[in-house]
Amino acid sequence: MHPQALVDTRWLAMPAEWAPHRGTILTWPHRPAIWRGVHAAVEQTFAQLAAALSAVETVHINVPDATWRDHATLQIRKAKGDIHQITFHLIDSDDVWARDHGPIFVTARPGAPDNVAKLVMLDWEFNAWGGKFASGLDNQIPHKMNAYFQVPRVQPGLVMEGGSLEVNGAGDLLTTEAVLLNDNRNPQFSRPQIERKLEEYLGIERLHWLGAGLLGDDTDGHIDDIARFCQEDLVVCVLPEKDHPDYKALHENYERLQTMTVAGNRPLRVRTLPSPAPISFQDEHLPASYANFYIANSLLLVPTFAQETDAQALGILQELFADRRVVGIDGRALVTQYGNIHCVTQQIPSV
Repeated sequence: MHPQALVDTRWLAMPAEWAPHRGTILTWPHRPAIWRGVHAAVEQTFAQLAAALSAVETVHINVPDATWRDHATLQIRKAKGDIHQITFHLIDSDDVWARDHGPIFVTARPGAPDNVAKLVMLDWEFNAWGGKFASGLDNQIPHKMNAYFQVPRVQPGLVMEGGSLEVNGAGDLLTTEAVLLNDNRNPQFSRPQIERKLEEYLGIERLHWLGAGLLGDDTDGHIDDIARFCQEDLVVCVLPEKDHPDYKALHENYERLQTMTVAGNRPLRVRTLPSPAPISFQDEHLPASYANFYIANSLLLVPTFAQETDAQALGILQELFADRRVVGIDGRALVTQYGNIHCVTQQIPSV
């Protein structure tokens, strides 16, 4: 659709991640120094992700130049990916977290007038979770990607990251106070003003607040490490054993979830996921979480950590996503930079 199509936010909403995808966005890891000795393993993880996704949808990969495009192509071929399903974009970046620096797409609701844009790109401001690193290149990625997508691009004027937003596609959004109310994002806006922005641009009717996130999470506490919608009225949340360092914060979030309702005043159903035993790297505690999974077309990609709890988490998620093939991807390299599979992916909904 031409970018001049009417953008009427009253008719737009962010679909649930399980809705059909047109594709997935990745940003290839091309700065080895960031990864403190595990860059090769991180590239292998990206190649595995791209290969798995290429079997079910188009994969859009940002790379800084043709040399990195050819290098990434070779890695994906080695992982047995379908190169015909890969589209490369020559766009430089500061880091790899496409969930946060990439665009978020919203779609027209059923019954929208014909002249309302069917797909719209939201281009939030990205400030690297409150200035954690230089992010000037990352912040321009949505604008540059739209040279390919050619859809209306809207700038809501809010610092926001996709990892802080979890929607069910039916008007409900989960987020955390630790991120959205942090002074390092939008100190000029009050809580009600932030809520109104999310309601306007994401089609939200009910906003549900959790508290703190995982220890070691440099995003300050993204929701996608804590609780995820699996159905309109069902979430899965992480609840570790009592001796785990994240137990207190996550148990408080679990209790909040018990009190929430969704559309039709239905109580929110809650299932729990285990936590892996605490993981550290170079004496740093890492925010390892099975909740950082990605829902693709007919596929669920889940980070694993070479622990006994891997099989338990995969089994729970296979039960909850019975219509998808659940695949574990070793997440130990990615989590050394405090993120995982969901953090490096961003869906493009079908229209």
